[in-house]
Amino acid sequence: MEKNELKWDHFPESKSLKPTYRFRNQNLLKAIDTGELKASTCSVYINHIISFYEWAINQNFINYDVVKPFEIEFIPISSQDKLGHMNRKYIVRSTDLRIRVPKRNSPRSLNPLTIEELHQYSKVLKKKSIEFQLHQQLQIKSGLRIEEACSFPASLVKPNYKNQDFFEVEIGPFNGVKTKFNKERKIEIHSSLMESLYRYLISERRANRIDQNTFQKHEPLLINKYKKPYSSNSVQVEFFKIRNEFINKDITFNHKTHDLRATYGTYKLASLLKIKDFDVADAMSLVMSWMGHSDEKTTWKYLTFLESQNARLNAISILDQFMNEAINYE
Repeated sequence: MEKNELKWDHFPESKSLKPTYRFRNQNLLKAIDTGELKASTCSVYINHIISFYEWAINQNFINYDVVKPFEIEFIPISSQDKLGHMNRKYIVRSTDLRIRVPKRNSPRSLNPLTIEELHQYSKVLKKKSIEFQLHQQLQIKSGLRIEEACSFPASLVKPNYKNQDFFEVEIGPFNGVKTKFNKERKIEIHSSLMESLYRYLISERRANRIDQNTFQKHEPLLINKYKKPYSSNSVQVEFFKIRNEFINKDITFNHKTHDLRATYGTYKLASLLKIKDFDVADAMSLVMSWMGHSDEKTTWKYLTFLESQNARLNAISILDQFMNEAINYE
């Protein structure tokens, strides 16, 4: 509304001009088509807006007979419970603003980057900001979720990266990391990535951005040019630009940022399974722990994916080989 200078209580007769429909059609549905947002997320957004206007109508701030932010509908729903045969349908109240969420009969299939896609992505990534580069490294080499990488704390970055191959560190709300369901877990960070994180931590660029008085408790590692924590919105915008760059070059790149995490899980599991006498159950347990899966079924998808490919991917060093080339401090 602010961007388009619209009033919250002004609704033209034409649906296409009403702010609620414009936001739904021009912003949310478009974001679903481009893969920027999930249908379930957009459904939550629009439901909040519907709830607000229902409250405004109930409080007599607007007259529904005069101002109609949406049309009320009554939808028949088939009963799915054990007594459904007695009352097969029931009616629910809804609006024509609702966004349908596709039924998920099975978990979302994995879509990790191929070796060629890793190579292409590393070349494009090198041209982006160092904050974006490091964020993507944390996702693809340590399996962090987008918010976890954004909130990764400076306190976990260590200078003695040359003394060991990888680090295992704990993350969670206790050190400022926004983990899913606020769960604590251990993650692995390869020494090459830790070196890159440390170089950024002590860089002049970050020193000019950090305001010591801003972060009283947990100081995030990645800071944007406005001296604020690097945000998931900035990540999505940059990733969307990269996808468009590939499209303009007629290169297929049907991925979302979450696929970087899937890439880590897939290549990591494949690497562990290559180790002689390393039990499959132990490999699964390690990957499940590092990625923070609450359900082992989620981790089993990675094994199923590898078996369906009828090949064991090359060692985890593939990620290092390409992603180390993607860091540019110039």
